Amino acid sequence: MELFDYWPQWTRLYWLAGFPVILLLIIAFYKAHKIQSNWHFFLPKAFHSALLTQYNEKKSKRRYWLLGTAWFISLLALLGPNWHTYTKQTSQEQYFAPLIIVIQLTPDLLANDLPPSRLHHVQSKVMELLRLRQSAYSSIVVYAGSPHTLVPLSNDLVTSQNLLQALRPDLMPKPGQRADLAIQRAIELLRHGAQGKGQVLLFSTGITSLELNTIEKLLKRQPIALKIIGVGSTAGAPIIEPDSTSNAQQGHFMTDNDGAIVLSRLNEVSLQLLSQRTNSPYTQLRYDASDLNELGLFNSTQNNFTTTLKEQKPTLQDQGYWLVLPVLLLTLLFARRGSLLVLLLCFAPPTQVFALSLNELWLRSDQQAAKLLEHTPKQAAEYFNDLQWRATALYLAEDYIAAANLYEQINTPQAHYNRGNALALAGLLQEAAIAYEQALRQNPELLAAQYNLNLVDKHLKAQKRQTKNEKTATNPSLPTENAAGSITAPTTSQAMDHKNSTPTQNSVTDSLGSPTPVPHIKNSPNESESAPSQLHLERWLEQIPDNPSELLKRKFWYEQSLQENAP
Repeated sequence: MELFDYWPQWTRLYWLAGFPVILLLIIAFYKAHKIQSNWHFFLPKAFHSALLTQYNEKKSKRRYWLLGTAWFISLLALLGPNWHTYTKQTSQEQYFAPLIIVIQLTPDLLANDLPPSRLHHVQSKVMELLRLRQSAYSSIVVYAGSPHTLVPLSNDLVTSQNLLQALRPDLMPKPGQRADLAIQRAIELLRHGAQGKGQVLLFSTGITSLELNTIEKLLKRQPIALKIIGVGSTAGAPIIEPDSTSNAQQGHFMTDNDGAIVLSRLNEVSLQLLSQRTNSPYTQLRYDASDLNELGLFNSTQNNFTTTLKEQKPTLQDQGYWLVLPVLLLTLLFARRGSLLVLLLCFAPPTQVFALSLNELWLRSDQQAAKLLEHTPKQAAEYFNDLQWRATALYLAEDYIAAANLYEQINTPQAHYNRGNALALAGLLQEAAIAYEQALRQNPELLAAQYNLNLVDKHLKAQKRQTKNEKTATNPSLPTENAAGSITAPTTSQAMDHKNSTPTQNSVTDSLGSPTPVPHIKNSPNESESAPSQLHLERWLEQIPDNPSELLKRKFWYEQSLQENAP
């Protein structure tokens, strides 16, 4: 049993047909050589002792045994022996199609017929759907009177979950209900990010006839599958508006102009009509995952933008290359001179005679730069050929001006955003604001650029007020302003106490999330003192909003203002 455990498995058994061929060739070569070598048949006996040496038949046979052995080992190598079974991850041709999730973010989602609220159940359902889809590409669009992209088409599950938890109806800049505009936005996302193919999942409490007709026209001749989930119940429930200091359960009921409590009901008839006219499946929101399965959201499809389902499958690996070495050794024995020397050279220890380093021999310049990026980013910048990576290396090396100059040559929203960060870390706040604005013009959905732009603008305004207050303090003839409760500069005595404090730009750069600490630059005695006090810095930083809901609200309002001001 132990002997069979070491017996290899063969990957190419059809090479067994070569064994008879090898045997016939050896026999034919042996007979032909024997006839040609035996001159006794051709010369007279009187010349045998003078012209012929004694024929060594044993030596001739040994040569053919070696030749046959080499051929036999070569044939074994061609059979593909395998002594180990490897488990390899193979991917089945099963994919999840790109999905755009469209959510109606209106006060109707605050009704409590699905306790604690409809919005809570929609958030939980979307999170469950994203987890089940694993790394498949998904996007989230919310709408009221205008549509807004919450998450672009990506497989970033963490970001999607964080932004979902921050959703509230009061984030929307325009009241109303325009599901047709949201579907149009979803189609645009699929067209730009998934070649116009995918699925759209609509969470809604109902639609109007205008929305129904427009959606029907949009989905005609589009390779996009619409799925519909009705949110709420037909019996309805009052809408609970949250108080500013409480949650949704402790708020107050929404009332109309006459003081009557507003009831929100699921308009299931309109959604079923949309399902019939667009040939789309419809179901009602449930507590389990049966509604998702009923809509066929986990059916496999052929798509390059989606994730694959993988399984473990044992595979055989050809190890016949190990038999090449004995074949080469046997081949050396056929050399007439120097066979032993060549054999010894095969086992001689190698000597290192490289003129280049191993990294330069086996790694490309960008691969060498990637290894140097973590520890010596300035040296890595010399190896990178790509402008983006070279600028990133200079950024990590704290050479912010050089990094900004390289980022300026790349006309992408992310490059302009990185240029703004580099300029802000270098203390050029006005130039940084221009870079952030350029990034937002190309991609209004870049939340980080909007946040940093607001941060830089606030600090620039604080600098202007501080300069004005300093002039007022040094010139008593100028009228003074009351600085209580506002962000102002310290008094002259306070400024003298902080003679060697860091410049005001450092408070901004500390909030930009730079990968390396910002160096503290001391002011020379001839420079004007413009650094705020530590107390002023702490009060100013406390006023920076860190609530994702507030950031989303500003983003949505900014997008709406751009749409309204567009020609």
